[in-house]
Amino acid sequence: MFNGISWNKPQQWHLDLSSDKITIQERIVSVVFFAGLTAMCAQLYFYVPWTPIPYTLQTFAVLATGVYLRRNDAFASGCLYLIAAAIGAPVLADGGNELFSDGILIASGGYLIAFPFASALVAEGLERSRNAGVADIKAQMICWIVAMIPVYLFGTLWVAEFASISLYDAFMYATYPFLVWDFGKIYVLLYITTNVWTYSSETEEKSKDEDK
Repeated sequence: MFNGISWNKPQQWHLDLSSDKITIQERIVSVVFFAGLTAMCAQLYFYVPWTPIPYTLQTFAVLATGVYLRRNDAFASGCLYLIAAAIGAPVLADGGNELFSDGILIASGGYLIAFPFASALVAEGLERSRNAGVADIKAQMICWIVAMIPVYLFGTLWVAEFASISLYDAFMYATYPFLVWDFGKIYVLLYITTNVWTYSSETEEKSKDEDK
């Protein structure tokens, strides 16, 4: 399995994992792996004085899922993560194992249910670069930013409903404190995907050289 992955060339793993040549079994394993990565990163958290909500690396994993997998697989991985949370697996932040409490979506549930859409939108930006054979910085930047919109929108709306507070208060309490944190992750990933990664495999490069 994964014999077609160039393990000695990490800068092109995204090409191999999103390739049409990857098998169904390999796609399933990839979907499960990134769902597990999201669960693991949710356990990496810390608290700060200005908000009682912990900062985690959860969204980093969500964005990374879109970076490596094709759009549908990225969406499926996010859905698998939510299913695991819904059935009681301890995959949420700080070992949480309840997506619903007394039949009601937990306070952070709005953010969580947007994760599959965020991953899929990021995957769309990376797919445009792969199709072009070069890093399409504009397309990637747009998709990175747009990917966070459903997360912030659904998250803020549900916090306001859950806590019976205004949208402004919900935004300032549960979204605003994390903007710099999240866009810091985006900056790191964007730098890697546009300055480190390659978008043409060795076979394609050789073919171009022969055509010359």
